[in-house]
Amino acid sequence: MTAKQITVDDFARLFSEQPCVYDSPAFCILNSSKVQDVKAVAIFEGDVALAGQIFGLRDGLWRAPFSAPYSAPSLKAQIDIDQFYSLAVNELGDIKLALPPMAYCPVAVPSVGTRLDEANFHYPMERFADFEAFLSRSGRYSHHRALRHPFRFCRTDDIPRAYALISENRRAMGYPLAMSLEQVEETVKIIPADFFILTLDGLDLAAAMVYRVSPGVAQVIYWGDLPEARQYRAMNHLAYRVIQWYAENAPEISILDIGPASTDGVRNEGLCQFKLSIGCVETPKPIISLHAGC
Repeated sequence: MTAKQITVDDFARLFSEQPCVYDSPAFCILNSSKVQDVKAVAIFEGDVALAGQIFGLRDGLWRAPFSAPYSAPSLKAQIDIDQFYSLAVNELGDIKLALPPMAYCPVAVPSVGTRLDEANFHYPMERFADFEAFLSRSGRYSHHRALRHPFRFCRTDDIPRAYALISENRRAMGYPLAMSLEQVEETVKIIPADFFILTLDGLDLAAAMVYRVSPGVAQVIYWGDLPEARQYRAMNHLAYRVIQWYAENAPEISILDIGPASTDGVRNEGLCQFKLSIGCVETPKPIISLHAGC
């Protein structure tokens, strides 16, 4: 097998199907301004392409993904994953990978390099049929508290309205918001997305933004509530209503990925406990660093 650097256009021609939307040429081109360079690597047996992946260069590392939660190689045949990444390192240099959560998107993990596991959480949609059985004691308490209030919940096409709530949540929590409103609006032109609003007495209190990332999988990209909504357990109710919406309106979705609750391997225990309290399952999301000579 041999490896070649190819253009993103060539990648699109050679690999018409990708594991998820984050590996699509359209998504990578849209986010190319966030890195210094974008290249694809493919391995060939003769003239036949067997596998490929798109990488972006930032801070001296070729990253896959370079502006997304995770990435996986596009495969047209069974391959030795260690050999694939060894050839990719020889072509590009040092590589950093964030692979999909293993519980619902198992992919081959390189046995070489340095591995760090982030804590990722997802909600198996079959649990909704007995929703309360999978809540923790604190989750059940908060769920019942929230049900006392006459919340209204809806899916919305008003992206600025939902974004404003999420932006205010991040500002209040002191967390960065990686995407501008304009970037969100451009992204949802190429990725199917759902936006949700939770209100009480006519006031917007919480919002969620969810992508359809691969067959059977939707992923919460952002969600959050306003500080004044905490007393009503608005986040617990938002989580419940988002899960309920997919159960009732999108039966093809079997997994709702709620996302990570750790950074560089350091767990945010409060966030971990919240996600477990609403019935989520924890699974590792491997982060792999590969260097020449690994």
